[in-house]
Amino acid sequence: MYKFSFQSDKEIKKDIVLISRIIRENNFDIIALQEVFSPNALERLLDCLGRYEWEGIWDSPRSFSSISSEGYGFIWNKRRMRLAIATQSNGIQKTFRPHIYNQYRVDKQLGQRQLIRNPYYARFEPLDGAFCEIRLINTHIMFAKSSSSTLLDISAVAMRKHEFDILTQSLYNTIADKRYGNNRPAYTIILGDYNLNLKGSGAVGAFLNEIVTVQDGGQIKRLITIQDKLTTLKTTKAEELEPGESFWANNYDHFTYDMDRFSSLSVTAERINTVKNYCKEDYELHRKTVSDHVPVVLNLNLK
Repeated sequence: MYKFSFQSDKEIKKDIVLISRIIRENNFDIIALQEVFSPNALERLLDCLGRYEWEGIWDSPRSFSSISSEGYGFIWNKRRMRLAIATQSNGIQKTFRPHIYNQYRVDKQLGQRQLIRNPYYARFEPLDGAFCEIRLINTHIMFAKSSSSTLLDISAVAMRKHEFDILTQSLYNTIADKRYGNNRPAYTIILGDYNLNLKGSGAVGAFLNEIVTVQDGGQIKRLITIQDKLTTLKTTKAEELEPGESFWANNYDHFTYDMDRFSSLSVTAERINTVKNYCKEDYELHRKTVSDHVPVVLNLNLK
């Protein structure tokens, strides 16, 4: 959301009406947001969307770096989705509240350390009769560190890859394999801003592996990362672009899931070109009023 806060400044002046329009017109069921700097900002967006139809929640992880502090948000269409509900042994129903997730292992021998910015975990149930659960790991992998940080003495790109390894090799299994009393089939997805590119995207460097294998006891999971379109906008001014030069920069926004677990479903991902569709190709206006990223969407057919 590019520094989405309650107040604007000279660099950023969010158009809440436009952002709400993008959400409504693209018929999203659940929206996972990164860089939401205050709960008040999310409240403004919910007010504009209409609370009769939309619900949302915000939280912020403990910051392990002076430049990593920010929050996450989830917004969902409450006519189609709800937070997961479990019936306890005493018959009382309990709603699962999204929370910052910090229960995972790290392998220090591989250079891993705790994630600089822990992800935001939520569980959702569809209301259309599909008996399943959608588990979302909303993440924003740390782009860089301040020069004074002593957390990890490696390059910024290597640090991002270590964080991606923690998310896929450790944290994903912890969440995906957990079972609750309702025993609904669960589909777990990592999603968000990885600050890493897929090789087929045309981006330059900072690549992640499209498919990774994960050891889970005696099992091997194959996790695939999809969405290979460029999604971030250059900071270059429009008049400074070379003739024919694109305003697209990097392929940072992705979805990651278990290939075998999702094999019976229809899964597609796409970029929504909100610069073209909502800002008349004015990418500087988009950066200022919407974000320096465009949305990506995962279409999941549960039928």
